[in-house]
Amino acid sequence: MSSIDLSICILLYNQPEDAKRLLHNLTPQLQEGVEIIIKDDSDNTYTRDILEKYSSFKQIKYIHGEKRGIDKTIIFLTEKAQGKFIWWMGDDEVMPNAVNSILHVIRNERDVNFIWANYNYKSDNHTSLAIDLKEDRFFYDRNELLNCATTGLGFISSTIFKRNLALQHIDESKQYVGTEFVNLFLIMTVITQPGGLYYLKGPIVICHPASSDEIKGKTVKQNGEIVNNGFQVFGINFYLIVDRFSKSFAPSCTRRVIKRTFGMAWRGVLVGWAGGWDTPKGKRIKLMRYFYMFPEAWIAIILFSMPSFFNNLMYKFYKNIKYNTFKRFL
Repeated sequence: MSSIDLSICILLYNQPEDAKRLLHNLTPQLQEGVEIIIKDDSDNTYTRDILEKYSSFKQIKYIHGEKRGIDKTIIFLTEKAQGKFIWWMGDDEVMPNAVNSILHVIRNERDVNFIWANYNYKSDNHTSLAIDLKEDRFFYDRNELLNCATTGLGFISSTIFKRNLALQHIDESKQYVGTEFVNLFLIMTVITQPGGLYYLKGPIVICHPASSDEIKGKTVKQNGEIVNNGFQVFGINFYLIVDRFSKSFAPSCTRRVIKRTFGMAWRGVLVGWAGGWDTPKGKRIKLMRYFYMFPEAWIAIILFSMPSFFNNLMYKFYKNIKYNTFKRFL
C-alpha cells in the first residue's frame, strides 16, 4: 500500500517563470504523504537552473527529457507517480490552502474516486468560478459532473483522481495520443466507475486563459498544417471521447454537453477567421459529419461558405454592439 496520498505531477515546456511561481506556492504546502514530480521537456537550461534551489526537498522529483507532447507526458507521469491520487498541474496558479483542502477529502471521504478542484477563470477584467455550486459536496452523479464541467474535464489542473483506476486503462489511452486529450480519456474512465465524485468550491486554482493576441501568435503553420487547432481538439476530439462513454451517461446529458461545446468550437473558428488568424481546413466536412443533427450546424455552414470579408464586417459589427452595451451598464 502506497504511503503517498497525493502525487502532484507538473508538466513544463520552456516555462521557467511558471515553474518558479508554482514551486513558490507549492513548497510551503508540502507535508507527509505528498510528492511533486516535475516533467520538464524544455530545450534550454533556464527551468533547470531555477529548480536547483528546490533540490533539497526530498519530496520533489525532477525529470528532464526531450519534448514528447502533452499526451505522452500525461501517460508517463501517471505511470511514474506513486500516490493514491494524482493531480496533474499545468501553468496555472495554486491557492495557499490547495493541498490541505484536497488531502482533507482524500483522507476523510473513503468512497471518493475523483475531486474537482474548482478554478477561477480570469478574462477581460472579469473573474468567475468555473462551477458555481453553493458548497463543497459530492456531485449527485456523473451526469451532474459532466453537465457542469463540460470541456473543463480536460483542464488538467482541476482534476484529481484515483491513480489505480486510471492505470487500468493506461494502455487503451495510448490510442488517443495526438488528440491532446489523453487526460480527458483517463478522467472519463475514472468517473464512469462506481465511486464518489467530489466538488471543492475553492477556488483551488487560478486559470489565466490565453488572450486573442496570444492565440493568434500561436496559430502558425508547420509543413502546411495549423499548429493551434482548437476546433479539432475542443470540437471533434472532445465529441469522440465523450461519445465513447455515452452509454454510461443519460442520453440527454451527453447530447446537451456535446451541443454546447460544438457551439463554442464553431463560433471560435468563426471569430478566428474574422479576427485575422487562420482556421483548420476541412471544417465544413467535419461539421456535417459529426454535428449534422444540430440545427446550429447549418447556420455554421452558411457562414463558413460566405466570403471572409463579410464575416469580418459582421464580427466588427458584433464587437461594436457588445462594447456599447457594456458601456451602457457602467
